Amino acid sequence: MSESTEAPRLWIKSYQATDRDPITRRFCRSTGLNTPAAVGTLHMLWWWVLDWAQDGDISKYHDIDIAEAVNFEGEPKVLMRALIDAGYVVETQSGREIANWFKIGGQIIESKKKDAERKAEAREKKRLKKEGLSDVQEKSGGHPADIPRTSDGVPAEVHSIDKDLDLEKDLELNKDLKIDGHAEPNADQEPKQDQNQEQNPPAKPPADKTAAPDESGRPENPGKKVPKTRVKPEYPPESPYMRMAVHWKSLLDALAKSEGVATLTPRANLQSWADDFRKLVELDGQDDKQQIADVMDWVVKDKFWKSNVLSGETFREKYPTLLLQMNQSKKPATGNKGSGGGGRGYGYQKPEIQIVQDDGNAGAVSEEEHAALMRKAAEIKANKQGATGR
Repeated sequence: MSESTEAPRLWIKSYQATDRDPITRRFCRSTGLNTPAAVGTLHMLWWWVLDWAQDGDISKYHDIDIAEAVNFEGEPKVLMRALIDAGYVVETQSGREIANWFKIGGQIIESKKKDAERKAEAREKKRLKKEGLSDVQEKSGGHPADIPRTSDGVPAEVHSIDKDLDLEKDLELNKDLKIDGHAEPNADQEPKQDQNQEQNPPAKPPADKTAAPDESGRPENPGKKVPKTRVKPEYPPESPYMRMAVHWKSLLDALAKSEGVATLTPRANLQSWADDFRKLVELDGQDDKQQIADVMDWVVKDKFWKSNVLSGETFREKYPTLLLQMNQSKKPATGNKGSGGGGRGYGYQKPEIQIVQDDGNAGAVSEEEHAALMRKAAEIKANKQGATGR
């Protein structure tokens, strides 16, 4: 059975907790995607990078290119901002790149390249051994020793065979490096002018091709790009954002102590919290630091939020809601402001009713008043009897 010529399929690392990762949940909130759709979008992005940005650098692509690559139906800018805010794409001084790309898929590409080089070297050694060349010939790239001012050492037949084998080696190396039909050119070979060259190689190789190995001392892979790493900012103690993080941590520690708990923030990272407060001020536009401090003091006293906001990240995420509820709680309570109440408007107060103390004589009448009442009653009775004829 002949060896298959199908290009090898590459793969990426897919972590089992991707759907439950907090940054994935943040990505869902920013894009409006549900969890399965968000996880699928991320994998489609990584697969696309394997084909079109193998070093993880996506600076040359526009937002709409990325959106089309993952079939995102919303605004491309919303997708890119969500990827950056969640930490899946990193902004650097030179552009944008996939975060931790070397661990996700970059090392697979490097491994494939090195494996192809090892195979090419093994094939070359096997060929030399099969041809029965001497050690001196092997060191000279497969040619006999050259004798100055003579044609000895470079017979035309050997030279032609070596060039053909060298071309075959280059073609096989390109086949090993092929990724879904896209070949990655070797740093020492000319770009392929025709994508069908592998199936229809030219009759003669380029004139500048030689079988001798490169011993100039240059790096093994001069075209290889070193993976870029994002340098996280460090906040000194006197930084306003670090002071905000320390103050927030002290409030949570005091809350834990009042509730009889050892700690509410076992994994607190003050550098990360300081970065969250920087983003709250600089990116979210909440530049009133005194107002932020007031919200901190209010949160640890609120019955609901004190058990739900326990980190700098959550504080930043919930800040608009916290601010609104804090301001609402500080408004004075008012009476019924509905349309009822007989047309009474805002600020209506019921009139005060005077309470009269009973001294025991309330309702008592004098003898004259009693006699007058009896006479009046008699008159009324007489009038009634006259009207009825009785």
